[in-house]
Amino acid sequence: MSKQKIMVIALVTAALSGCNSVNQSLANRQEVVEIYHIFDFKTQADVATVSRAAANGLAQNTNSVQSSTPLQIGNTVPAEPGKFTLVDIAGAMGGGMGAMMQLAAAQNGGVGIKVAKCDGAVWTSKAVRNISGSSNLTLYSCLYRYRAGYNLDMYAVFSKSSGGLNGVFQSGADALIGTPEAWVNKTIVDTVRAIESAAGTRAVHVEGQPELGPLPAIDKLSRG
Repeated sequence: MSKQKIMVIALVTAALSGCNSVNQSLANRQEVVEIYHIFDFKTQADVATVSRAAANGLAQNTNSVQSSTPLQIGNTVPAEPGKFTLVDIAGAMGGGMGAMMQLAAAQNGGVGIKVAKCDGAVWTSKAVRNISGSSNLTLYSCLYRYRAGYNLDMYAVFSKSSGGLNGVFQSGADALIGTPEAWVNKTIVDTVRAIESAAGTRAVHVEGQPELGPLPAIDKLSRG
């Protein structure tokens, strides 16, 4: 093969490689991420103190917080804390509406709509944060009281957009103020910090996935 042909092949290969890189950057992407974490607080603080602190912590990084304190008539404080469960809305509804939701989930990469079920919790909440063109977060919290203190179960589901021309600008913004994942982590951590401060205790991380990653750089600035 002549040197001229080799050069032509090399140039064509480089051009195609460059096109692939551009396509990867400009392709619009939508990703749904689920996160859960459970924290234990050894404290004898009352429910009102702990739940108020949790709501205040959530409010620091979300657009709205809806909460409820179910009555505990006749219930005794258990020796061990309860634990949340996840419910797939499409499966729970059944019928034609459930089938339509399952079809929509299949078209959305197979991700269904899930909610946290907080049976036995002394306080529950649903916090929402929407950032136009970037990410949408729904964070469920279930506060379980037991004899030694409380468990806080938190389940977050958020969608994030990337790619496209807007994604180029968003990547630059993420580098400065933090990624959507980092802000979800901060929302969870700030809620835990608020309870620690109000109840005079330190939280213990019981379990969760994925691991709590880095927080936005602004977290260090805001805490001095």
